[in-house]
Amino acid sequence: MRLVTYVSGSSPQPRLGVLHEDVVVDPSRVLRAERAQRRGEAASSTAPEVPAEMVAFFQGGAQARGLARRALEAADLAAARGDTLTDGGVPAVLAQDDVRLLAPVPRPRRIRDYLTYNDHAAGSGLAVPPAFSAMPICYKCNVETVIGPDEPLLWPSYTAQLDFELELGFFTSGGGRDLTPEEAAGLIAGVTIFNDVSARDIQFFEMSLTIGPSKGKDFCTAMGPCVLTMDEVDEWAVRMTASVNGEVWASGTTKDRQFSFAEVLAWASLDETVYPGEFLALGTVGGGCGLELDRWIQPGDVVELEASGVGVLRNPVGERRRPPEGAGLPSYTGSPEVHVRHDH
Repeated sequence: MRLVTYVSGSSPQPRLGVLHEDVVVDPSRVLRAERAQRRGEAASSTAPEVPAEMVAFFQGGAQARGLARRALEAADLAAARGDTLTDGGVPAVLAQDDVRLLAPVPRPRRIRDYLTYNDHAAGSGLAVPPAFSAMPICYKCNVETVIGPDEPLLWPSYTAQLDFELELGFFTSGGGRDLTPEEAAGLIAGVTIFNDVSARDIQFFEMSLTIGPSKGKDFCTAMGPCVLTMDEVDEWAVRMTASVNGEVWASGTTKDRQFSFAEVLAWASLDETVYPGEFLALGTVGGGCGLELDRWIQPGDVVELEASGVGVLRNPVGERRRPPEGAGLPSYTGSPEVHVRHDH
């Protein structure tokens, strides 16, 4: 299933939906509407409910997924009959054009972005250290800066080199501590596309102190358009592409990684509790960013990241911000540009 968080004119509060052909099915509302039609009574019932929020749905596990599948079947039957399913007068099935998709989890409890692709590390001009083979290494993202499909990528005032990153990551369906990889494998809900937007010049400048990144990463992170549940994912065979203004700039797969999803989650949980709804990204696929290509996006461009089964995460690039007079520090006057050259 392709799970989304959506809002619409009739549902201004974010709700869980399922992308189903050319519609968004609200499984909670569909099942209530179906019961009301069947029993000729109000849609309230003591029957199990489908959670209307993404993390709660993850925690609902197999039961929640089973109910959502039932809702899809009911929506198909209603469509075949020409019936309109409503829950208290609110549509339970909406055309995709009538909804706005948010990030699947608009504010994840925690986001960690790992480096697991050797090609990306080497292609970014880094010397790959022994630690890369020993453990997955991450930085923790700013959860307050998450945006969803079609929202503009923020261009901070302090950078001249904005970059996209072509990544896939997964949400946790449960929590734990000191997990084995075998235990961790049962706690992965599904995957989505992750654009770890980067300000490359200041990122490399600040990390010359072997700390960070901070300003180079903490301003904008795009996610979406949906969560593809793990029963439909081969984690080693997801094909990915990055296009700018309709031109393919990069392509690759999730195959050549150092660690599996379960190994990444197990390592995250060592001596540290992880919780349902956390997001762990696997890092940029080889060649999947402007830095590796020495090719740079510009204001007004449209970046489209695609992953097989998940869909396309589309975001326009915003204009570079102009901060208020006196904001920031006069000691920062800009960062040296970064260019990674490759011999051919």
